[in-house]
Amino acid sequence: MRKSGVYRSIGNINFFVPYPLPPKDPSFNMDAEAIELYGQAMLQLGKLNEMTEQLPNKERFINAYIKKEALLSSAIEGIHTTLFDMFTQPLLTTRPSKDVQLVMNYTKALKSSVRMIKQDNLPISTRVILNAHRELMQIGDDYKANPGNYRKQTVKVGNLVPPPAHEVVHMMSELETYINTDETLPPLIKAGLAHVQFETIHPFLDGNGRIGRLLIVLMLVEAGILSEPIIYPSYYFKKSPYDYYGLLDGVRTKGDFESWIKYYLTVVKDSCIDSCKRASDIEKLEEKIINIISEDERFSSVRETRLKAVPVFFDRPIIRVKDLSTELAVSYNTANKIILDFLELGFLERENKKKRGKLFTFNPYFEILEREYHW
Repeated sequence: MRKSGVYRSIGNINFFVPYPLPPKDPSFNMDAEAIELYGQAMLQLGKLNEMTEQLPNKERFINAYIKKEALLSSAIEGIHTTLFDMFTQPLLTTRPSKDVQLVMNYTKALKSSVRMIKQDNLPISTRVILNAHRELMQIGDDYKANPGNYRKQTVKVGNLVPPPAHEVVHMMSELETYINTDETLPPLIKAGLAHVQFETIHPFLDGNGRIGRLLIVLMLVEAGILSEPIIYPSYYFKKSPYDYYGLLDGVRTKGDFESWIKYYLTVVKDSCIDSCKRASDIEKLEEKIINIISEDERFSSVRETRLKAVPVFFDRPIIRVKDLSTELAVSYNTANKIILDFLELGFLERENKKKRGKLFTFNPYFEILEREYHW
């Protein structure tokens, strides 16, 4: 049994201090099962990248998938809202609830981090991680998460007391070095190991789980094995929380990095398959709507404007008449007629809650985004 760290007593507190990565004594072992899972995960990542490059509107998918990962990663921490609320909130004049704000913040943190890596060519570093935490936890002066700063006090997570606060900066520096310089294991495996190490260090007062799961996606993007952040591993972590937390804990208690990595590779593989199926179904929905409008004689005189409206509904699946009017540069009355046509076709529904005003929901799209796939 490998030791993954050491317990250190300070006063009456027994802190767990993980050893730096990669695992040693013995070194990390890729047995036949792990090698097969690794190959399957890499194959599905390749298929997802290929599909992503063929998408007619890549940004639309990225935005929707980031929102979904934000919801799921937050839900693991007991922060609950819905895709409907995420798309609706920008249209409301009321302030979002704390939960909605935190999930919206996650989307900002992920987008900002990907931009720093892809456009600014920054490595995954303390600067990127602290910026992500700052954006994630910024919800008001009364919130004590100390956004954008490592913790300066002791925390406890279940049976684990993570390293003393005064060691956090050094340990995160070691993790940064491992992420950016170690080449003993493939990037996909490194991302899984880095997630465990991050969660064990537990460098923040709050938000560690979300930033740790975000780190997986960032490392895959930075390594070039995921072209865009359109997988949501949190969906599968959330489906099997006992496996997720149990295997993470097994690294500390038994030094069992191998069992964790096998589970993690399965999650990555399944997340890729899910993303491909969902994107394919969204494309089929768009084709179906375009075909109906193109072939239905009712639209012979107004076909052009109706076809132009289709991508708008995918970009803004909750919309007001005035928003459609602005997007298409048409009059309010014309936009209203377009909305009425899509209501008649059954692709839009009127949202009846008075506090939300006159909103229209693109329900078939939401159904696909929230669908549970089985294979």
